Amino acid sequence: MNLTRWKSPPGSSSGPELLDFSYKPLRGENSIRLVNIKPGTGHTGIAIDLIDSFVPLPGQRTHQQYDALSYTWGDPSQSKSITCNGRRFHVTEALREALRYFRDPIHDVTMWIDQICICQKWTLERNKQVKMMGEIFSGARKVIVWLGGHYDDSRKGMQLADQLLRVCRGQGLTTLDRTQLRRYGLPEVGNGKWKALEGVLLRPWFYRTWVVQEVVLNPNVELTLGDDVARCSITWDELEDVVSLLEGPAPRDWQLDLTMSAWRLPFSRINRIRKRHRRAMRRRSSGTALTIMDESIISNEPESKDGDHFYGQDDLDLLELMLMSRDLGATDPLDKIYALLGLAEHSINPDYDASPEQLFNEFARHIIGDVTVKGAKISSREVEVRKALVLLSCAGVPNQTRDIPSWIPDWTADLTTKPLIFDRDYCAGGDTIEIDWHFDTGLQLCGRLVDTVRKAGSVHLRYDPDIDGGALIEQWWREACEIAEYRSSRFPSRDGAFRAMCRDLKINGRMLLGHQGYYHPDGTDSKDRPTPRRRRSLLDETDLSLSTNTENPRQTLTLGPTRGRVLFSTTTGYIGLAPHGTVEGDVIYIVLGANVPYVLRPLGGHDFTLIGEVYLQGLMRGEFMEMQHSDAARDIYIR
Repeated sequence: MNLTRWKSPPGSSSGPELLDFSYKPLRGENSIRLVNIKPGTGHTGIAIDLIDSFVPLPGQRTHQQYDALSYTWGDPSQSKSITCNGRRFHVTEALREALRYFRDPIHDVTMWIDQICICQKWTLERNKQVKMMGEIFSGARKVIVWLGGHYDDSRKGMQLADQLLRVCRGQGLTTLDRTQLRRYGLPEVGNGKWKALEGVLLRPWFYRTWVVQEVVLNPNVELTLGDDVARCSITWDELEDVVSLLEGPAPRDWQLDLTMSAWRLPFSRINRIRKRHRRAMRRRSSGTALTIMDESIISNEPESKDGDHFYGQDDLDLLELMLMSRDLGATDPLDKIYALLGLAEHSINPDYDASPEQLFNEFARHIIGDVTVKGAKISSREVEVRKALVLLSCAGVPNQTRDIPSWIPDWTADLTTKPLIFDRDYCAGGDTIEIDWHFDTGLQLCGRLVDTVRKAGSVHLRYDPDIDGGALIEQWWREACEIAEYRSSRFPSRDGAFRAMCRDLKINGRMLLGHQGYYHPDGTDSKDRPTPRRRRSLLDETDLSLSTNTENPRQTLTLGPTRGRVLFSTTTGYIGLAPHGTVEGDVIYIVLGANVPYVLRPLGGHDFTLIGEVYLQGLMRGEFMEMQHSDAARDIYIR
């Protein structure tokens, strides 16, 4: 055990104990504070000065140069003392470590650091400063990411990152196969350096919602880690080249792969957002929309009109940002939204006195309010309608842990299923929509009742590293077959529906042999476009013995259409997939204008609880709306 004696910071004396630092109010609407880290070395005490500055308004001269620090706060209960303007100031242990790392032996170092520059106890100031965060990070000379000190062989991991970067830029490679490692002098998969690099790329910083805005808005981002013995740094663009070798090309359409973090590094999710933002900035500066070729060059991705965005616009939308960053964490649930405000147009003012339930409710009502229509053609309000339907795809009781209406997404909960709405071929509800919201009645929709659930499965298909995935898949499959057989015995004329559904969704029961999973998206989609096989990352050492012609259970448990869904049959013989938790007595509804049907739970009268999206075999492309019905569409209210 190494014991280090604390030494007094420069200029202090051994006299009376220091008084606690006290903040003074900021002077103006665009005022900020900056930290001057005083010179020092080794483990001498840390001293800083807090100085007033500002974010320049249009037409103002440039402000004082500073770097913005992006870091993980750490445990706030483990506070450490430094001196600020000659007084005692408490910071987290993680921040004190960063301050010691970044201070210079001779010169002052000027930085913006949220934990110090914002008085965290003054809610009104915090609200205003958070609203300015976009300008603060975009106005910095550069953003410095502090990943922490050396541990878990991180030195070896950074050495491997340097090797990969030299291979990428020296050989002009953008992807690297396992068979090429020896040719370029790289260690074989299984070598400890790969595990060490994975440890660096999975550090807590990469899982924070706040880091998205912090690294997207500034072109100069430098990631650092180390100690007094060994200091390592790599720029964001350099790390992008390294990760491209590790993972291969990015998926063609992110929206078809919302759970891609099951394989891909969290860096990749953040980087997709960063490249989208850069593409939008280039379009704005040129004054013209980018061509498909321009987009491909900027993003280094395959040419695609759909690309990254799900309703046909280049600029990042707040709802889209929340989807892309949903699996990133935030200590304060409000920051699931507030941390992204600097990246998109919005009318939200941060309010840290609000509850998460209030904020999520306000955000959902804002989206629904933009699309309140009665019997309108979707083509006339395509973007607004699309956003409203995406909102519903993220809601439902299985996706909620908070006490909020069932149609409002809980942004602190993980999605239990892969949303069906992102398959653009589905148009179950036709091309007109009716949607409204009232304070007393809740969300009002118009639709037609299809049927009532008669039988539903109970096996929850989900990924858990502590569960035998193959055995869980087999259990799910056996239950599904029992439900299908029960249905066939009652409706012999519809015997082929289960097999047709498996064919359409690329579910192959024969692949259960050897517990290999059964979801295989290879081949072509419904538009005859190729769907290439996912390549395992060079960091993935699991299941290497599997044949390249099979998929492991993880593919089914994370990306398959059955993830979080069960097979169900209805009283009149329909069959499909519904969210886990669907029970007998729930109803299947097709809402006018909705891409997919929904399963609802009756509350009495016209009131229902939303359970979630449904795949209903044979009715996903408007067939039900074309049938003759004795009952007309009716209004329903989602509570």
